[in-house]
Amino acid sequence: MRYRSVVILAAAAMANLAGRAAQAQVGSEFKINVYTTGTQSTPVVSSTPDGRFVVVWGSNGQDGSNYGIFGRRYDSKGNPRGSEFQVNSYTTNQQRFPKVATAADGSFVVVWASLGQDGDGYGIFGQRYDPVGSPLGTEFRVNTYTTSFESTPDVAITGTGFVVVWSGIATAHAQRFDSTGLPVGSEFQVDTYGVTDKFGPSVAAAADGSFIVAWASNLQDGDVRGVYARRFDPAGTPIGGELQVNTYTPFSQTNPHIGVAPDGRFVVAWSSNVQDGDNYGAFAQRFDASGAPQGTEFKVNAYTTNLQRIGGVSTAANGDFVIAWDSDGQDYSNYAVEGRRYDATGTPKAPEFQVNLSTGGSQRFSNVTSAANGRFVVVWTSDADADFSTAVIGRRLAATDLIFADGFESGDLSAWTSASTDGGNLAATAGAALNGTSQGLRALVNDTNSLFVQDDTPASETRYRVRFYLDPNGFDPGEADGHLRVRLLLAQDNLNQRLITIVLKRSGGQYSVEARVRLNDGNRVDTPFIDITDAPHAIEFDWQRAGSAETADGTFELFIDGISVATLSGLDDGGSAVEYVRMGVFSVKTGAAGTLFLDQFVSRRRTFIGL
Repeated sequence: MRYRSVVILAAAAMANLAGRAAQAQVGSEFKINVYTTGTQSTPVVSSTPDGRFVVVWGSNGQDGSNYGIFGRRYDSKGNPRGSEFQVNSYTTNQQRFPKVATAADGSFVVVWASLGQDGDGYGIFGQRYDPVGSPLGTEFRVNTYTTSFESTPDVAITGTGFVVVWSGIATAHAQRFDSTGLPVGSEFQVDTYGVTDKFGPSVAAAADGSFIVAWASNLQDGDVRGVYARRFDPAGTPIGGELQVNTYTPFSQTNPHIGVAPDGRFVVAWSSNVQDGDNYGAFAQRFDASGAPQGTEFKVNAYTTNLQRIGGVSTAANGDFVIAWDSDGQDYSNYAVEGRRYDATGTPKAPEFQVNLSTGGSQRFSNVTSAANGRFVVVWTSDADADFSTAVIGRRLAATDLIFADGFESGDLSAWTSASTDGGNLAATAGAALNGTSQGLRALVNDTNSLFVQDDTPASETRYRVRFYLDPNGFDPGEADGHLRVRLLLAQDNLNQRLITIVLKRSGGQYSVEARVRLNDGNRVDTPFIDITDAPHAIEFDWQRAGSAETADGTFELFIDGISVATLSGLDDGGSAVEYVRMGVFSVKTGAAGTLFLDQFVSRRRTFIGL
């Protein structure tokens, strides 16, 4: 058994963490590709509003002929929905530069460039899928004009279907499709300056089906390359002319990405050469729904040494956005993936943060997507494997420190995912309100049935903090029959294993509270029972899982009424993460009777909650 220790403390709340270490995190890195021979690279990701997501990437040799396109689906908890799947049917030569867009129901469209398939150079092709990942029809050609090359496509879901954009000879083009995958009208030129080459068009759509396209254009802004954009209504009709996005024009501004809020506000992010003082840096500009710039362009990266290459920008339902980029040398081992979060006004929510946890080799070619609530997923290519092969890696992160608040003030249990009320014995009532609220949770125990509310919001949480108020209110767990304990809270993993348990005990009329933490081997470590009075008390804990399944550095701290009363350290508990929590009365034995009150449940990822 690995070393663990228990310490009884007199006081002191934990201080908030700051800077890069204080970013709200959901889970560890996870490997996306199953096939590992050769190179898997350039992943992109797209999510539904409720957090389900699809990742697609290029894989060398897997389809039997150079690069092919592969994908994998995930639920909102980050669990794979099946294995990886091949997207392209035509496998001759290479299929590259995949992009994916996901509809609210989980259906999605993948597009890519395919060499030689349209008869001359690269052409643009696509494949539609239903919400469970089954192909809808066969792959289809997007571009009508086939001479020379059409490349670097992008795709966005619109209100009535989807739109695909790509770069051609000296122009950027687009084609609209209806919800069945049939073309709507003909392909059309997006830009109006058809004199020089256009590169890397990016498209994103608002809730009404209008869409915005951004691209890089050679020589148009008076120097090497600049970033331009154009707005289109839901019917594909241009809304005004081109917008020059970048204000700073020396040298090259390139590799634009767009994020659009449902109401049409949008942000464009790009890479700008020398503007931050050293090679390329990451810059962005916000626009309102009419296309008017909001404020001035701003530098995203704080670390400016070497190159910072934009990987993506994604916008939440409220207009908040996150930008991801690759940064050369920032993690002291070749490229790292960095990110930064902003509110809807463009104010940074926190400093930039490192996304990748593994730092061996290079982590680059990043991309990002957001759910409606602001939680986001970043994917990238890593060559950190021991054999130096590349892999597609992902990580889920949180938009805020807050995970969940109970919502009892509404007078019902609707904020919770589910509830077991035993015919109304568990209910939100005014009589259960604690510490100044108007409603709390009443648990009336008159049999041995468990009573609980359940929250499924936790998402593979490796650090989980909870505060709730408890009033025993004379509740008897069955002391006369030798039954002294009931469980009040269970935080569990995806295998329904109890990772954290809070226990209430009454012995000789004296109440006390204990916490239990599960270890990897199935054993547990407990705090001592801490005495409390028969009155309202704030119970809080901070669980931080071990860094991995092989280390014994997990910690747990218990607070009562804002005072730290016990800690557990050296825990080998890195094999699981919190996926859901239940609060109520569990493990009820014969003889238990009475009513206890619970209120003000709040869960967070880091911040001390307190009274």
